[in-house]
Amino acid sequence: MFVLMLENRSYDNILGWSDLRGWTPDGQPTHADGLIGKPPFSNVDGNGTLHTVAAGASFRLNSDPGHEFSDVLLQLCGGQAAVTPEQCLNDSASLPGNGSYPALAATAQQAGFARCLSAHQQDVASAMRGFSPEQLPVLNFLAHQFAVCDRWFSSVPGPTWPNRFFALAATSWGLDHSPSTNRILASDIFDGEKFGTGSDSLLTRLNPAEWLVAFGDPPPQAWALKGVNEDARKWRFIEHGTLLQRLQDGKLDDERFIFIEPRYDALGNFRNGESMHPVGDVRNGEALVKRIYEAIKSSRYWNESALLIVFDEHGGFFDHVLPDPRSVNGLPILQAQPPGPLNMHNFRFDQFGLRVPAIIVSPYIRQATIDHDCYDHAAIARTLAQIARPGSSQPLLDTPRYAVANSFARVFTLSQPRASSDIPPCPEPLPCSNGYSTGGSRTAQAFNNLSWPGQ
Repeated sequence: MFVLMLENRSYDNILGWSDLRGWTPDGQPTHADGLIGKPPFSNVDGNGTLHTVAAGASFRLNSDPGHEFSDVLLQLCGGQAAVTPEQCLNDSASLPGNGSYPALAATAQQAGFARCLSAHQQDVASAMRGFSPEQLPVLNFLAHQFAVCDRWFSSVPGPTWPNRFFALAATSWGLDHSPSTNRILASDIFDGEKFGTGSDSLLTRLNPAEWLVAFGDPPPQAWALKGVNEDARKWRFIEHGTLLQRLQDGKLDDERFIFIEPRYDALGNFRNGESMHPVGDVRNGEALVKRIYEAIKSSRYWNESALLIVFDEHGGFFDHVLPDPRSVNGLPILQAQPPGPLNMHNFRFDQFGLRVPAIIVSPYIRQATIDHDCYDHAAIARTLAQIARPGSSQPLLDTPRYAVANSFARVFTLSQPRASSDIPPCPEPLPCSNGYSTGGSRTAQAFNNLSWPGQ
């Protein structure tokens, strides 16, 4: 199982305007829950100006929409959260003593997306736009050819770090905010500053030979997990180009789980990354998705593979489906957990974040599958358990979120794999016009230098 986790986009921002139609895993005609065919959605900003959600998003933004815990509190709850612009700017909002999360806004029209954007002095109109399918041909091709999940929620109503921990451990150990720069640097170096217990993530529960982390630029966030020792960092963490070479050479026989971190370009403020971060060009992310997909499809592992393309959190972008069990059928009701020493907002982890795009690629998936089941990032471990530990009575992880997570294995409905020749070629991403070539990264160069069967 391959997992490519990208950055900071809501479902509506990426796929809301795509009008995806197809079948549920059990064969019923359906369509994905996007923005097409619905009355226009709008939000009022902090100045009382009404902003309507529209298509035609910019390929990159000048600044990053707010998506820390305080921001998402305002976005989800609107005026019911009583979050001030100052609290958004310094992420200082805190839940009451009992940790009770406020009631979510009754509708997306009453949510606080535009108010949060104006608090950060963002160009609200630009950030309220989503992409048309013509702007993102690669992701839309894969969504049409394989499976899309329209009820995949981020695990935490907050930023990248805790959500990425949920992808690898089904917990963030109480972390509900972005760690400080010093803590991030220390976690790359000192074992005492790492996160977890050393035996509670997929990278420690699986046998060392069963997993790999492929990264676009160092350091990968997974280095921050306790239990990832020097031997693991030397042998189990590889660059994208090495992954592509091993796929071509057929040298992935023992691996069951390959987690792919994109090129973030954090030192360059994400401007030239491939993660789809808002200040980077999404077309670079499309190019990365195409390279990874085609490398797997051209390898001898295609007929036994599954590739999940998912985003860590919504990045502050509008989404019309609020994660409320009262309105979302099948959304698990989460039990409150003690906040713990890493907690900054008195959050009890009893609230999901917003929807994120999730596309599942496998030859065992019927074309145009649309899955309406509810997932969060704990579904990764839950599904992996079925693949790597079939028939085992022992849970792969021991967290409350893992216990209630759904497996997305239900989308693998075909008994025989679809022939590669029956799947049309993946289109090219739109060319970048910002001076950074989608073919200029080391990942792209490594891919272009390989000789694939049939070429």
